[in-house]
Amino acid sequence: MPGPPARPTLRKAHLAGRWYPARASEVRDEIAGWDAYSGRDCAHAISGVPGETAMCVVPHAGWFFSGKLAARTLEAAGALLGPDGPSTVAVLGGHLAPGSESVSYSEDLWETPLDPAELLPRMAPEIQEASEGKLRFRSWSGPTGDNTVEVELPLVRHYFPRARVLAVRAAPDASALALGAGLLRALAGRKALVVASTDLTHYGAAYGFAPAGPGPAGESFRERNDRDFIDAALAMDPELMLDLGNMRHAACSAGAAAACAAMASALGARSRLIDYYSSSDVLPGGEQSVGYAGIVYAP
Repeated sequence: MPGPPARPTLRKAHLAGRWYPARASEVRDEIAGWDAYSGRDCAHAISGVPGETAMCVVPHAGWFFSGKLAARTLEAAGALLGPDGPSTVAVLGGHLAPGSESVSYSEDLWETPLDPAELLPRMAPEIQEASEGKLRFRSWSGPTGDNTVEVELPLVRHYFPRARVLAVRAAPDASALALGAGLLRALAGRKALVVASTDLTHYGAAYGFAPAGPGPAGESFRERNDRDFIDAALAMDPELMLDLGNMRHAACSAGAAAACAAMASALGARSRLIDYYSSSDVLPGGEQSVGYAGIVYAP
C-alpha cells in the first residue's frame, strides 16, 4: 500500500528583512513606490510581437539600491511574452569563481515574503545532460548566504505569480555558454523568461579593487569599466563579457549574463538598455561604489 505523498521541501529565505522587505505588505508597498520610475530609456516603450522566450539582465544589490531597476527590467521583459506572461522563469545567479561547478538547488519550493516560489529542481540534470560534458551542477541543499538568486524571487513572485522557477548559478567561464545552449533546449515548448542576475564593477578599497585610486578618478574608471561590459552585453558577445568580468572585474556574476547573451544571440534578439546607474547615485559620498544595469533582449 503506497504511503502518503512526500511533503514538498522548502528552501528558507535568508536575506528577507535585510536585502529586501520581510513582509508581503512591505514588499507590495515598496514595489508600488517604484511606479513613477520607468528607467531612462523608458522600459514601458519596449514592444514586439509576443514570443515564447524573453531574456534580461538585472542587478541584484539590496532593493534600496537597485530594486527599482530590477523591477522595471523584469516587467518590460515579461511584457514581451504577452498578457499571460511566462510559465517558467529561469533565474541565473552567480558569485562563483571560474572553474567552479555551477550550482542548482534540490528543494521543491523557495520561501519568499509572498507565496513560496515553486522550483523546477529536475530541470538542472536535463540541462547538464544536454551539455555533453561541458557543464556540471553541484546540488546545493544548505544555506548559501548568496543574494544573486534570492533577491530576485519576491519580484518574480509579484510580477509572474503563476510561473515556476528554475534557480541556478553560473560559473564565469565556458560552462556558461553550455548552460545557455542547454537551457534553450530545456525551455523548448515553454513560455519562458530568462533572468540573468549580476551587478557590475565593485570599486573601492573595501572590495580590494581600486586601480585608479579613490575619488573622481576612481568613479570615472568604474563607469568606463561598467560601460565596456554593458556594450559587450548589448552586442551579445558572451566571450568578451566573460573576459571583462574575469580580467577587469567588470561584473560579479559574468557567467549568468554571458549565458543570457548567448541565448539572445542564438535567437536573433535585439538588445536594449533600460537604465544604468551606480550606488553612488543612490547614496553619494561613499568611498566605494557598484554599477547596476538593466538590459532586455527583445525578439
